[in-house]
Amino acid sequence: MAGCYICGSERSRSLCEIPTGAIVRCLDCQTVYRAAVVAGAEYNRLYQNQATMETPFYLANNMAANPNIEPMPTFARGLKRLAQLRPPGRLLDVGCSYGAFMVMAQKAGWNVAGVELSNFTAQFAREERRLDVYSGTVEQAAYPDGHFDAVTLWDVIEHLDNPVATLKEIHRIMAPGAILLVFTINQESLLTSVGHMLYRLSLSRWEHLMTLFYYIHHNFFFSPRTISTLLTRVGFEIADLQFGAANVARWRIVPISPLMIAGSNVIDLLATLINRRYRMFIYARKTPA
Repeated sequence: MAGCYICGSERSRSLCEIPTGAIVRCLDCQTVYRAAVVAGAEYNRLYQNQATMETPFYLANNMAANPNIEPMPTFARGLKRLAQLRPPGRLLDVGCSYGAFMVMAQKAGWNVAGVELSNFTAQFAREERRLDVYSGTVEQAAYPDGHFDAVTLWDVIEHLDNPVATLKEIHRIMAPGAILLVFTINQESLLTSVGHMLYRLSLSRWEHLMTLFYYIHHNFFFSPRTISTLLTRVGFEIADLQFGAANVARWRIVPISPLMIAGSNVIDLLATLINRRYRMFIYARKTPA
């Protein structure tokens, strides 16, 4: 088993064993990650699979026709707070997919660019939406120092094979005082905790439940504390941290029963009361060198 990809520690403990691999927690920095992170050529192949990009979750980003259907309300909420922290300027959307958020940001006055690993979705964004999208990684794009006033990662950081390296590159290309918006899963949410409790009560037989929480495309799973520690380490300061509902109906990549959807909605309501909701909006400002 590899050491922690975030802090390098060799100390970890297993959280669950599922068909897609073991999930572990670092005993030093507390980050949760896939014991065998999908990386390199395998990582690239995953995002060149056109069938993956045509699942309902990704197609919702493709269509982006109804402002009341996810991910559009989430995008709108993040964009509003982003503009409160930094006036519109140059914005880079890392992992921009079909470009739905870029279109929204552009309409709000931002000068937008995107980076997308999937050649299929990047081509759609360029040809159908006439957007400036680079096919590849943000490291490969090699933007100039201090070029962007804002950078967004919507459901991206959990997919990365080396978050530390990618965040350092993002920090380099951001202007002083620029804002980074990271939207990701809260590993310490009430929903995740209930899922682990049910998994243990089933004597590890409910593997299907864990595959919902630890989808094969996800390598890293952060809590408010671990994501804040990571961002501070690479040169950011936390400007704001907000939470959102799980809305598991959007997890249409794997079958989910109506009973499970109803149960998760109840847990979402309870999570609001104790501030342990499933999704996190992290806004971080680039600190002076």
